[in-house]
Amino acid sequence: MTVSKQKCPNPSKAGKAYPVRLIDDARKELFALNAVNRAAFVSTLDDFEQYSPSHPMVDTEKIEGDLFELKTESSSHWLRGFYFHFKDGLYVVTHLFAKKTNKTPKANRELGTVRYKAFREAMKEQAPQMEQQNR
Repeated sequence: MTVSKQKCPNPSKAGKAYPVRLIDDARKELFALNAVNRAAFVSTLDDFEQYSPSHPMVDTEKIEGDLFELKTESSSHWLRGFYFHFKDGLYVVTHLFAKKTNKTPKANRELGTVRYKAFREAMKEQAPQMEQQNR
């Protein structure tokens, strides 16, 4: 499980106060959304990065532990993304999706949680290797 390291073509993203990265699966989910839903979610991510997850313009809810749900909507769907604070001000989105009702399905919540735990476990396994490389 990796966090996409693609450079953003938008230079204004470089200095964001609360940078957000999507794991590869979440990036695929974002691009699978229709254009209207994708634009709405990207706009919400921009607000998150600019203002902070605790700002009134950004609707979030704690799921469990360090995992949170980012909420927004488009003209046709409710949009959700699961994220957590990784380190050094970086936030990672593990799962995102569109739905017709305001209630988050249990399966989506579980998928976001599974990916979060898998990412954390992968980082624990990589930490000793990275430490040895830095010596």
